[in-house]
Amino acid sequence: MSSAKRTQAQRRAETVDALLDATLASLIEVGYAGTSTRGVAERAGVSQGAQQYYFPSKAALVDAAISRLGEQLFVEFAAAPEPDATEREIAAAMLDGLWRLHRLPITPAVFELFNVARTDSEIARSAVELTTIGMHTFRRKAKELLPTYAASAGFDSLLDMVVATVRGIALAASIPGAAPEWSDWTAIRPHLLNCLDALDYPGGHQDSGDPR
Repeated sequence: MSSAKRTQAQRRAETVDALLDATLASLIEVGYAGTSTRGVAERAGVSQGAQQYYFPSKAALVDAAISRLGEQLFVEFAAAPEPDATEREIAAAMLDGLWRLHRLPITPAVFELFNVARTDSEIARSAVELTTIGMHTFRRKAKELLPTYAASAGFDSLLDMVVATVRGIALAASIPGAAPEWSDWTAIRPHLLNCLDALDYPGGHQDSGDPR
């Protein structure tokens, strides 16, 4: 009896995983507008009745898929830095990690969802949750790994500026043909690090390099 229940639970989990994976694949390939519950069920290899049992609407599917994706990405972003890395090296690595998160294949679909969220309250809740968790994770890790920088005046607002800059560049770069009109990441990255060096630190201005 117990074994049968575990097997049934495993089957349920596999069905949910298949549906969420299929939803993300659909968002990447055809975007939110082109994603349908029927199409997701077909991709997942399950009946539409099973899909509707677990996720009764397209918004519920997308919400669950994006939430799971967010959890996975934030765990990866929060990975430990290299041993013996300086604070400036850690800051540079965090910037690169943030950029990679915004250049994943799923990113254009997420940007599309942000636009849909203007007029869809259910998607809006998902978008707000995703961005809130993301910012909280970024701020928490930045303060934990960059304590000297974090003690400076303006650190929190600089983090907001960094995220807004990366998100804006990634959004523009996701539009076919728009990327050549913008500076690439290798040109933007040094300016963000220079802004970090220029903050007002307790005890006086820090030299460019490691603030410790």
